[in-house]
Amino acid sequence: MENGTYVARLEEIADLLQVTGANPFRVRAFQKAARVIDGMAEDLDTVLAEGEVTAVDGIGKSIAEDLRQIRERGSCDLLDELRASLPDGITDLLRVQGLGPKKVKALYEELGIGDLDALEARASEGRIAGLKGFGARTEEKILKEVERLRRTAGRTPLAEAWPHAERLLGLLREVSGVERAEIAGSLRRGRETVGDLDFVVASREPGPVMEAFATDGDVEEVVARGDTKTTIRLSGGLSADVRVVPPEVFGATLHHFTGSKEHNVAIRSRALKRGLRVSEWGVFRRDGEDGGDATDGELVACATEEDIFAAVGLPFIPPELREDRGEIGAAEEDRLPELVTLEDIVADLHMHTTASDGRHSVARMAEAARDRGLKRIAITDHSRSLTVANGLDARRLRAQMEEIDAYNAGDPAVRVLKGLEVDILEDGALDMDDDVLAALDWVVGSVHQWMGQDPQTMTERLLRAIGSGFLHALGHPTGRLVGRRDGFTFDVDAVFDACADAGVALEVNASPWRVDLDDRLIQRALERDRLMLTINTDAHSTAELGQMHFGVRMARRGGCPRSRVVNAQDESP
Repeated sequence: MENGTYVARLEEIADLLQVTGANPFRVRAFQKAARVIDGMAEDLDTVLAEGEVTAVDGIGKSIAEDLRQIRERGSCDLLDELRASLPDGITDLLRVQGLGPKKVKALYEELGIGDLDALEARASEGRIAGLKGFGARTEEKILKEVERLRRTAGRTPLAEAWPHAERLLGLLREVSGVERAEIAGSLRRGRETVGDLDFVVASREPGPVMEAFATDGDVEEVVARGDTKTTIRLSGGLSADVRVVPPEVFGATLHHFTGSKEHNVAIRSRALKRGLRVSEWGVFRRDGEDGGDATDGELVACATEEDIFAAVGLPFIPPELREDRGEIGAAEEDRLPELVTLEDIVADLHMHTTASDGRHSVARMAEAARDRGLKRIAITDHSRSLTVANGLDARRLRAQMEEIDAYNAGDPAVRVLKGLEVDILEDGALDMDDDVLAALDWVVGSVHQWMGQDPQTMTERLLRAIGSGFLHALGHPTGRLVGRRDGFTFDVDAVFDACADAGVALEVNASPWRVDLDDRLIQRALERDRLMLTINTDAHSTAELGQMHFGVRMARRGGCPRSRVVNAQDESP
């Protein structure tokens, strides 16, 4: 089981305990245990198997027993009792941005609201605004949040799906007889949410693959199991499919299940004009003009995706571009961009240390960056107004600058830039003294507060910050949190034009919870020749430096070449 699954269960227990009015100390114990596990480098399954979990700071005997039960059956007695004592829809209410457990408790006790339908109905009737601690504005936000949740229903955020996908892919690749295994579906295309997980395996012995997949320790239910296809539901509720095909048709199957549906339709149409039939089963020469089974005719080479595209007269189209947004025409005319790759990235210019809300020191972050092959990093801790993140004032920032100078004096393999993630305040002013900002190597300006401003006010705010002359990059430009919060709205053209004029790069934040900018805004940014992007992890620990690939995938979805990425250049800051 993934560490993230344990974290989710403990956080759910803490939330439901608050809804039921439990002792605050007990609530905090579960919250602390969740944070501890979230920050662990070790696999909790292994720690539990070795019987050493109580040696982990923050995990006592009672919570250790809960964790053992979660490992065995995906839940525990306490969580079962809490769920049974409350309406099934309470957990959905906890997903509403702005409704913490205390407000959910008030809604349940005062108005009997136990699910999204009831929440929407009471808000539409104007009955929530009168509750203490709510008001008309909160009621309006609730209605918008319910709409967002309905719009994203059935989709799992990248941050939650990826750990499962990565682990299952490793499991499949270790099965005897497997020649190749790959992730398919929207995850392979780099989308920020997925409906389910898809895997394609090349093997002449499907039995062992089916057995390994169906008996994985994180499986909550085997939904269907056949000779060459199995569907499972994981403990977190995410579904996953695996298909096993002979190696000679692997490319066709991988291409088909990677999608998108619209891209596949366009490829099949192109194939028909060439007397071919393309499907998940392979590429076949058609015996007649119409009719026939998907496998009728002579099998054409389709062991790789390159074979599929060659069969229809095209060069290879990267998975991230397969959305039927003009990629086939571009490929036909040899206009596909040479997309940025993870190997192109030589610097990471947004990360945090223990000076603010990070988990590791400057030196630890630099050493971890070196191990990942980077040449430079920028330490960009939070500024003073973000007190919840222990933001730095001018005195503490100057002390950190001296620490970085001392580190660089040792001629390390990775050069550390003196930076800051400075808050863009409500009126667009920057949350640090001008003389301190002027002394920094790299300044990321970000919005963390007052995100509910109207589009005109937010636009003016961003334009003032961009025009300050101190910013090098605009961090996570829309402020979205995938599956949790929509981004704020502003005049994209005005802000992007201002960034281009001022030489301020737009960040593609690689945190899987953000991946911000998204692909469509990246495409709009690239329309401006002078506007650069910067792909950064926003890491708060050494492990999170490994998030870079999420940002690279999103940049590739937007058609971004290496030449437009600041930190993919040898001469970058």
